[in-house]
Amino acid sequence: MNGVIIRKVTAIKNERGTTIEWCKGMSGKQVTIYTRKSGQEFADHYHTGADISKNPERFFLITGNVSFHCEDMNTKESASFILTSGMELLIDPYIYHKAKALEDSIFLEYRMTEFDSNHSDTLLNS
Repeated sequence: MNGVIIRKVTAIKNERGTTIEWCKGMSGKQVTIYTRKSGQEFADHYHTGADISKNPERFFLITGNVSFHCEDMNTKESASFILTSGMELLIDPYIYHKAKALEDSIFLEYRMTEFDSNHSDTLLNS
């Protein structure tokens, strides 16, 4: 029918769970949907902010509970939190972050730009 588009969205599945990049390429914006299994650790990195989508990085936890640890790479100040469904999380550049799903969880990441793995500003904590 004219005016209606229905299409399958490709999911990337691995040991961490599922990642779905939704709205990718639509006016340069993208929403990524992550599922993480209970007990799964993820993130363990920080960003430089060169990608405007990571300045700040934006998440919304739809379901689940997640343990979140962060550390300012400049001041070394650190904190830990328990994130619960319905919470928004914004992470500034140079804030190292690591998370662990305390139960099966689903969250969204909103990006101002389309993700390009060849030009990522993600740095591992070394």
